[in-house]
Amino acid sequence: MNRTAALAALAVALTACTAEAQRPADPPPVLAGPSVDYYKKWANGPNPTGDPTVFPINVWMQDPSGIENGEKLGRAYPGIGIDFGIGLWEDEWWYLRQEGLHETDWRVYVDGTRVDAVLADTAHARNYVGYLIADEPDMTKVYGDVFHPDMQPSAIVEAADAVRAKDPSRPTYLNFSPWMGTPTGEVGYGYIEKSYEEDMRTYCSAADIASADYYGWTHPDRNHTVGAYSYGQVIDTMRKWCGPDKPLYGFVETGHPHDRGEIIEPDQLEAAVWNTVLHGATGINYFAHSFYTDGTGEYSSVLTRPGIKARVAAVNARLKSLAPVLNAPNLPGVTAASDNGIPVSALHKQVGDARWVLAQTDGTKEHPRSLAARVTLTVPVSSGTAEVVDENRTVPIVDGRIVDDFGPYQVRVYRF
Repeated sequence: MNRTAALAALAVALTACTAEAQRPADPPPVLAGPSVDYYKKWANGPNPTGDPTVFPINVWMQDPSGIENGEKLGRAYPGIGIDFGIGLWEDEWWYLRQEGLHETDWRVYVDGTRVDAVLADTAHARNYVGYLIADEPDMTKVYGDVFHPDMQPSAIVEAADAVRAKDPSRPTYLNFSPWMGTPTGEVGYGYIEKSYEEDMRTYCSAADIASADYYGWTHPDRNHTVGAYSYGQVIDTMRKWCGPDKPLYGFVETGHPHDRGEIIEPDQLEAAVWNTVLHGATGINYFAHSFYTDGTGEYSSVLTRPGIKARVAAVNARLKSLAPVLNAPNLPGVTAASDNGIPVSALHKQVGDARWVLAQTDGTKEHPRSLAARVTLTVPVSSGTAEVVDENRTVPIVDGRIVDDFGPYQVRVYRF
């Protein structure tokens, strides 16, 4: 081989190596995610038939007998699409809340200590859909330098198993804190039983359904992660500890959840709810309590803030209309990218002969309020037309791509 031919061969080889190095790696396989069939094991649970049209929407710790705007809460919440309450306050007035539950025919998860009362109340069996075992045990296991043995991972599993043994017809529910729900949750985590990772997995094994609260829009320390994208991070993080099959509910505030910090606004709430869903949340849990620096507070801000109430009702209605899609298995075959580097979350589903793609522009630590972007979605169809659901328009599919313009944290749903 002469020198010219050798150089040409080397150039070809280098070009091939460069192309090989620059070729994007194959995307990781997408897990199918939880199925509504998961709920069928509980005859008295929130969805005993595994109905794919049910997308569970809950609110945290409310009193069905309480009154806002002249209406009992047990009736007001279903009126805006909130199906279940997580917990009833445990104090000497519990029986009044139980009476309010019966009167309004609402449905709730009750404290795990109330198993005997639930089993005895056969006339109202449908009103009790599960048991709240604990709230934030990962945080309260050592709180204010006080060690709480009943909040340790092994103790929580023991408590959950005792409830399951007494009543196997209803699921257990646990809500966790940022110690489990954020990517840096091990920072500040207290007494370790085995290891941080094993403790988190042990905690989640006690929950048939789980959530974790991190209020990314309203956190008082602005050095923390702020923005709707942090709510999706909670779901991603919990998947590591809870596995691919367990229902995880997105936890979103409706008011002012700290005694400092900010109050959430309707656009922020909607962005946060959808970010959890685009990251695989299989239900929503609203936190309606508000607290203020002067010591005052309220407990049903989702009902007392007109703008929030209207937005929650609208978001819930859209979630329910899309329930068969959201409950369908997650499929591979779709990627998403923006023209300005803003991450884009996307889900690919199939229901019958129709494919669905749901997408949302995310934020970043540098741009917590997200940015407008032109988004390119690669889809497993080479050409055709996609309907943009609820927008009365269509977009073309060209060479296996959908290109569309998004606003900050905007959600779009495509069907083709």
